[in-house]
Order: sequence, then C-alpha cells, then structure tokens
Amino acid sequence: MILTDTHLAEGIYHITFDWPVFFSQLFGFAVIVWFFVKYVVPPMKRIMNNAQDQIRRQLEESEAAAERLASAKAAYDNAVSEAKAELERMREEARVDADRIIAQMREAAAAEVERVRKQGRDQILQYRRQMIRDLEADLAAAMLALTEEKVREQLGSPQQRADSIDRFLEDLEALANSGDARREPQTERK
Repeated sequence: MILTDTHLAEGIYHITFDWPVFFSQLFGFAVIVWFFVKYVVPPMKRIMNNAQDQIRRQLEESEAAAERLASAKAAYDNAVSEAKAELERMREEARVDADRIIAQMREAAAAEVERVRKQGRDQILQYRRQMIRDLEADLAAAMLALTEEKVREQLGSPQQRADSIDRFLEDLEALANSGDARREPQTERK
C-alpha cells in the first residue's frame, strides 16, 4: 500500500477498524497460540524440566562433591596430623635407639680397651718371664763356663787334682754324716 499525500493529510494516527480482518487476525493469533500451547510448549516444558532436573542434579552432585571435598580435606588434615605425630614418635624412638646404641658402643669400646690392656699386661708378663728364663739360662751358662774355666785352672796340675778330689770326698763324707744326724732324730720321734 502506497501512501499518498491525501492519506497523509488525513493523518498518520487515523485508525480505522476493519472488523472482519481483525477477527480473522484474532482467529489466526488464537490458532498460533493453540499450536504453540499444543505442540511447542509441552516439548519446551519437557526440555526446561529436563534442564532444571539436570541442573538440580548437578547442584546436588556439586553439594555432594563439596561435602566429599570437605570430608577429604578433614581426612587429609587428620592424616597430616597423624603423620606428624608418627614422625615425631619415630624421631623420638630413633633418638632413644641412637642413645642406646651409643651406650652399647661405649660399653663395648671400654670392654675392648680393658681386654687389650689385660692382653698387653699378660703379654708383658710373658715377655718378662721369658726374659728372666733367658737371663737365668744365660747366667747358668756363664756360671758353668766360668766354673769350668776355674776348675780347669785348678785342675791344671796333678797335685791340684788330688787336692780337689780329697776336698770333694771330704764334702761327701760331711754330707753323709749330716744326713745320718738328721735321720737319727726322725727315728727317735717315731
């Protein structure tokens, strides 16, 4: 529809109702509303309800996840505090064990020192005895060598040999007499 100047002269706001057109448009509008209510709104309601149910489930799952997260955090905090307590207990046990091991090692070291000292003393005593035996043997050998040399000097002449034999016999006779004197008092006591 083309507006001409005459139409404009009547005015833009001049409204006229064409009742058959109005009712036909109203009927068309009612059909469209009925069509929307009958065929479009129920699926849209279902879609909306499904979306709302899905959102509700997601919210519930989110709340459940938040509760699980809170309980997991509490369990984590509890586990951390238990781990700290366990660590402190293990440190204390390790400290006690270390002190005990150090004490045992000190005792073992003291026992080893005492054993080594005793072994050293025993070894020194053994060396001393051996040295005394060696010195006694050397002294006896030296005495025998000196005695032999003196005896050879004294027995160098036949007269000295005879005198020496006489003195030896006299010493034997004196020993024999002293042995008889010792035996007589023993026989009297019996």
